[in-house]
Amino acid sequence: MRNGSKLLKVLLQASEKAANIARICRQKEALFQLLVQEKSLEEKNPRFFQDFKTLADVLIQETIRHDIEIEFPELAKIVQGEETNVFSNTLGESIIVEICSCSKDTTQLLTKVMGNDAVAAELLAAEVHKDIQLSDVPITLDIPNDFDVNIEDLGIWIDPIGKD
Repeated sequence: MRNGSKLLKVLLQASEKAANIARICRQKEALFQLLVQEKSLEEKNPRFFQDFKTLADVLIQETIRHDIEIEFPELAKIVQGEETNVFSNTLGESIIVEICSCSKDTTQLLTKVMGNDAVAAELLAAEVHKDIQLSDVPITLDIPNDFDVNIEDLGIWIDPIGKD
């Protein structure tokens, strides 16, 4: 693939968007607590008695996958994340967390996941659909004009927020 610089730019922009989502979740303790869920037996790491995932992890993971897929549809399948994108709400419903085509639809999905907390859902959806420019990314390196990337050698793994 001859679009190495474009891929690097997309990854930097997606990373900044992910960081913005994580910052919002960390700054608002009530929101962060609302987003934590214990993993099911099938999902959890057997080394831990309890293992948790956050909606923020899942949302960031799916946002990055979505943003990469827009520019590079062939790469969406190689984006891997630590978490499944299935989240259960307070009513016990299992919901597949995905990024919808517009902020309004993503807000509706997140509202359902978050037990009808529309304010928090709208806040998160706005960040998910925010248009991040490369100038918004605090980088101090020069991105090469273009370079080749071998897709067969490429892997993208996402584990955005530590629980510590």
